[in-house]
Amino acid sequence: MKHYLVAASTMMLVLTPAALADGMDNAVGHTVRVSLGEEGFDAWFGEDGSYSDSRGASGSWSLDSELCIHIETEQGSVSQCGPWNSDLAVGDSWTTTGWSDDGSAITIQIVGH
Repeated sequence: MKHYLVAASTMMLVLTPAALADGMDNAVGHTVRVSLGEEGFDAWFGEDGSYSDSRGASGSWSLDSELCIHIETEQGSVSQCGPWNSDLAVGDSWTTTGWSDDGSAITIQIVGH
């Protein structure tokens, strides 16, 4: 039983990055540009679940039924969740209101490496 648990733990370590990237394959390793009107920022999603952006924010991400971004701040972790379009290809963009409380639209574009 002990060997089974060690093997299962090892498999989780090996499979976790790929499992995290599943559904986010279009974003991992690429620059994702987020625009709200004239303002915007670039974001990067790591295969290991890491997140960073051009505003200086960093933390982690997870994807289940929604994409959740968890930012580390001095006050602790702050999470924001919204829809993700796993069909976007490099050069494609998508507009959604699913990330705002007030119905504001943002445009998400997969820019490339």
